[in-house]
Amino acid sequence: GGRTLKFVKGPIFTSILLADEINRTPPKTQSALLEAMEERQVTAAGVTHPMAQPFFVLATQNPIELEGTYPLPEAQLDRFMFKIELDYLSEADEITVVRQTTQTHDEALEHPLGGEDILEFQRIARLVPAAEAVIQYAVRLVHASRPQNEFSPDFVKDW
Repeated sequence: GGRTLKFVKGPIFTSILLADEINRTPPKTQSALLEAMEERQVTAAGVTHPMAQPFFVLATQNPIELEGTYPLPEAQLDRFMFKIELDYLSEADEITVVRQTTQTHDEALEHPLGGEDILEFQRIARLVPAAEAVIQYAVRLVHASRPQNEFSPDFVKDW
């Protein structure tokens, strides 16, 4: 008999995706991730597959090591809510991290949140009314965070 190909959902089909060292992924992979982030779907072999809901992407990148990295497209950067830059830990903090990650902790969450809980929180948040002035202020803040905006503060343009 003939062989057939079967689509098997990979690790991107999850509610929370950790993209470790995202700037090391080649452009083709970044493009596929961008489709998932923008359109909440993945296309493989001409077939579109919807993403799980909710769908969150947490990503890391090493800003110091640039060899073997690929720049992230602006459209992809714009999909992230915020960026946290970390410095080296103090000695005391590093000792705490070592203790917490090398010892056994048998504590389990009593009531972990599931995807349905998060979707319900999102639904409730949409019910909260927002005054027009608040909406306008929020949009002005977003615009001020973009380096190409003429009214952006210098620290945004320098970043």
